Amino acid sequence: MNVFRPLVVAAAISIVLAGCGDGQTTAPTADAEATAIPQSTPRAAYLVALSGDVQVQDTTGLGQAEPGARVDDGRLVVVPAGAQSDLQFGEKAFVRLYGPAQAVVRGRAGLTTRPVMEIELQSGSLVATVDGLSAADVFRVRSRRALYDVRGTTFYLRTDEADRLVVDEGVLAVLPRSLDVPALVASVGSDESIREALFTMAEAAPTVTTGRRVQVTTDAVEASERLAGEVGRTARLVQDASDQERVSLVEQLLEAIRATADSLPTIVLTSAPTDEDVAAKLEAMQRAVLLPASKDPQNLSLLDDPDTTVVKFTLRAVPQNSRIYIRGEYVGESVYRGLFRANESLSIRVTKPGYRERRIQIDRARTEVVTVQLDRLPPSISAESFLQAIRADDLGTVRTYIQEGGSPDVRTDDGVPAVVLATGIVPALSGRVPDLSYHREIVRTIVTAGADPDVNFVIEGATFKLLHAVVLAGMAGFDVPDLVELLVTNGADVNAIIVLDGEELTPLAIAVRWALFTGETEEEIVRILLEGGASLDVAISFDEQLLTLREIATQLIEQGEIDDPQLIRLLRQAGAGT
Repeated sequence: MNVFRPLVVAAAISIVLAGCGDGQTTAPTADAEATAIPQSTPRAAYLVALSGDVQVQDTTGLGQAEPGARVDDGRLVVVPAGAQSDLQFGEKAFVRLYGPAQAVVRGRAGLTTRPVMEIELQSGSLVATVDGLSAADVFRVRSRRALYDVRGTTFYLRTDEADRLVVDEGVLAVLPRSLDVPALVASVGSDESIREALFTMAEAAPTVTTGRRVQVTTDAVEASERLAGEVGRTARLVQDASDQERVSLVEQLLEAIRATADSLPTIVLTSAPTDEDVAAKLEAMQRAVLLPASKDPQNLSLLDDPDTTVVKFTLRAVPQNSRIYIRGEYVGESVYRGLFRANESLSIRVTKPGYRERRIQIDRARTEVVTVQLDRLPPSISAESFLQAIRADDLGTVRTYIQEGGSPDVRTDDGVPAVVLATGIVPALSGRVPDLSYHREIVRTIVTAGADPDVNFVIEGATFKLLHAVVLAGMAGFDVPDLVELLVTNGADVNAIIVLDGEELTPLAIAVRWALFTGETEEEIVRILLEGGASLDVAISFDEQLLTLREIATQLIEQGEIDDPQLIRLLRQAGAGT
């Protein structure tokens, strides 16, 4: 395990974007136990929200997408740059496409046209959460190079020159693009030798598990794809063969299946760079709420059901390219159209650099169109002037900008939020000495104006939250306790999680991990975090064990390695030694 090194935070955090382990996927047990594969219930795909000019293909070509509309099998969804689109499969799965992206919805697939829930991601990226699948259900994502088989999972996938996959929770099996195991099993009927070989083949597929970030290149699956194609072709011949031809064809099929199974473990899953804002996109999936969907798959719209409790809400923001946030979550630019449960409350924020931010509250959602007009800020306190004032330690200009209604959530050209820039901590995350001579009141002014102290930002491919970054700097020897206290007292989440060294860590876990490997405890930082409500229930790896901070603290107290009375009192109040 990597050890944090003083004075060089970039080396100290030693971020490892871990590759895939040697885990194996489990074949669909329902298929293995029955002569006929259990038939899943057809689950229609519906557009539930979209921003920008999202289009859906119909019989006459591409047309404007509408919230609530059913997206039939084989229909293409096109999401432009800066836009996003939400899809829901029945009441089982939620998928968000981020533009620019193109994806095809599949409701049936395979030789038997078996009901499936599938997204064919032709370009761009998506985040999905899938829950409550029956043994018969199939949910998967197919890219141009691979097939990702899903069972109750939250994950991110981006496809361009290679596929990059981040699994937040659950397991995904990685298969060649054309290897549809359930369809193959259905096509061979009751031939147990073929069925058993197919399930053995499926079990050979590499898997991506919770916390993994991997990259799947085209070369890695090409050989398996060629073999999988032979399996499909031979299976069709077996299906149509006479009794006399069948014996030799079955042997050919079994040999093709064995060859494909042998090739699957060679699919190379390498550690992948972190795409910007992936952590925020995955976190947003935790708040995704599936809308009530008709049990009748012939229902063409979520709004057609006479018993529906769903309403269509439209928000238009002026000027163009204004950013729209609903309940604190970014949902797109310019125009947002989505479905909500009737009468639920909506908090809305609209921002654009150079314009005064506006916030509105809608207490009872209903079918309506709301237009939000932003007022331009005076040129002397534009967003760029605000950022320049932060760099120049100019508190007066910062205050004027905020008092005039300027948004505190603007970012620099390289994506650094204003509140992060104001701390001076960014250079430390790249291995350089930070400038901590800033005016603390600038940070306080920006935070109290509504800037999110838990905003995600990316430095050199790694995703951080501000409090974690400041604690890391403190571990590396920089004098930051007052900044830690400022952030904690102004609402920073002391139990928020980022991934470092392949582990999910809170700020306190970072501090404890440092103490375990160096023998040096930054007691003042630990005290501030504990007083702010930091939990001891987070588990970290130590000495080849997975221990909670509570267990570690208890051991250190009992062994006399923590002797500060105030710190011991705080640890005991948090549950250590109890």
